[in-house]
Amino acid sequence: MQRTWKTKPNIKIALFWAILGALGALAVFPYLMAIAPPPADLAVPLSAVAFGQAIQTGLVLWPLGWLGLRLGRSLGLDSPLVRAWLTGTPLPLMPRRRWLSIALLGGLGGLAILGLDILFQPWMPAPLTGSAATRPQVDLWKGLLASIYGGITEELWLRLGLMTLITWVLWRLAARPVSPPTWIFGMAIALSSLLFGLGHLPAAAAVWPLTGVVIGRSLLLNGLLGLVFGALYWKLGLEAAMLAHFCADLALRGVGGS
Repeated sequence: MQRTWKTKPNIKIALFWAILGALGALAVFPYLMAIAPPPADLAVPLSAVAFGQAIQTGLVLWPLGWLGLRLGRSLGLDSPLVRAWLTGTPLPLMPRRRWLSIALLGGLGGLAILGLDILFQPWMPAPLTGSAATRPQVDLWKGLLASIYGGITEELWLRLGLMTLITWVLWRLAARPVSPPTWIFGMAIALSSLLFGLGHLPAAAAVWPLTGVVIGRSLLLNGLLGLVFGALYWKLGLEAAMLAHFCADLALRGVGGS
């Protein structure tokens, strides 16, 4: 096993991220319970549900992370800081100012999404009868804690997993040039963001009729920042995308309360 850790660092890196991803799933649980309270006659303790969800997330993210790291190395997609830390190699040099810029970019992106949401309001249809359009007030700490899920767990699913896989498939279909051309990365970034937006349509359908405005709002608000996070993953690595996503969620939860 010791030799495996040394000769196959992707296993160790993926395990590290799977553990943090599981903690992210645990962190979002209070927020989920606040916006969708469980039935009073739930047979299983909530703590068991929370830890079960976290363990399940970690068990799925470990092999998914390993696959993303393995495929990503041939594409130039990686988790450079954690790889350097866990393999004992020098950390990639990045000025502190750049990290601050990434955090600021994420925060401003979150505020921009709040602004777009306000602009959509005059054209939104009336909520469905009996829908969850009026969410209960969520404690600020629960929303801020949920940002950990967005910053870590969602980035593991969407960037390290989905975007890397799409990039690799497109690269193979393009007869594997020496390095993937820019258009392949652009398509992978766009497709992974689009799929993330489509994944939010069921939640939107539970509140409003799926009109063109509702569909467009869901795709735009949920997919737009994905383009930014995908570009950061491509150019600077997974950690940069995570930082921007985390700061965007802090703005959304802290300022918008969403």
